[in-house]
Amino acid sequence: MLIDAHVHIFPNVNGYGPKGHTHGAGYGRIDAGDGIAQDVLPAINEKTSHTLQMLLHEMRQGQVDKAVLILCPCYGDWSEYVLQACRDYPEQFTASAFFDPWSPAARQYYAEKLEGPLWKNIKIEFSEAGGLYGVYPGVQLDAPELRWLWEAMEAGGKTVSFDLGRPGDGSYQTDQIASIAKRHPGLKIVLCHMGQPSRTAERNPELWSAWLEQIRLGTLPNVWFDLSALPYHVREEEEYPFPSTKRYFDLARGIVGAEKLLWGTDIPWLLGTANYQQLVAHGRFLLADCTEKEREMIFAENAWDVYWNHRK
Repeated sequence: MLIDAHVHIFPNVNGYGPKGHTHGAGYGRIDAGDGIAQDVLPAINEKTSHTLQMLLHEMRQGQVDKAVLILCPCYGDWSEYVLQACRDYPEQFTASAFFDPWSPAARQYYAEKLEGPLWKNIKIEFSEAGGLYGVYPGVQLDAPELRWLWEAMEAGGKTVSFDLGRPGDGSYQTDQIASIAKRHPGLKIVLCHMGQPSRTAERNPELWSAWLEQIRLGTLPNVWFDLSALPYHVREEEEYPFPSTKRYFDLARGIVGAEKLLWGTDIPWLLGTANYQQLVAHGRFLLADCTEKEREMIFAENAWDVYWNHRK
């Protein structure tokens, strides 16, 4: 079985980020709010979108069985669209909501929309470049004013995922995640993109030390990493199959073990780097030296335990 632990669907782009209102600019491009149309998806559709049906066909072609549908503010609040996909295809999908804990009336929104059983998974898109740290510079994830949130998530048996951005960014809050994880051992935490290793970080001892320190969070019993978007962070220096990513994966596996890693892709953003079948093959490239049991865990079992098999 193959489970893609990190995908996004949206009928069009209508969101927000540090630069303002995000919207589609046609033919795979997205304007992040600065008036510059950035190539993201392949230029195969007049409208920039990644619909449920597009994902279903990609999964069929890539022979992927299940996926985690993650909401992201840069694409927009497509909560009902994602939930309907889960209702229509309950055997294939589970969903992860997006939450902005610094927004007005955040506690009320959480209580009304997220606290109940409808959303078992919640993502904090925290990166500096495109997420909430860029919107609210200087905020800290372990600040006293957010303790209610981690307590509520733990009590509700939620899984929370974070995009913490790149090593060296203000959003790269390893110590704060450690504090949350230790204070709330019943809260499952997933750190996206395996901490975003890159050739740039690897050449800088300070940044590389920061990456290794974050990976060591996976030695805590309630912290996992997904492998999504690894090719994206080396794409300017390497072509498929992005050989450095296997070196990074092997380092992470050696530190935290296969039981703490979830395969994922981060499509559609990654479709500008490689097609979906290549991304599936890249996963097999990463896991080439793993045992069969390790492959089963990374490709499916870990994602099932983290995103589907919630504590009641």
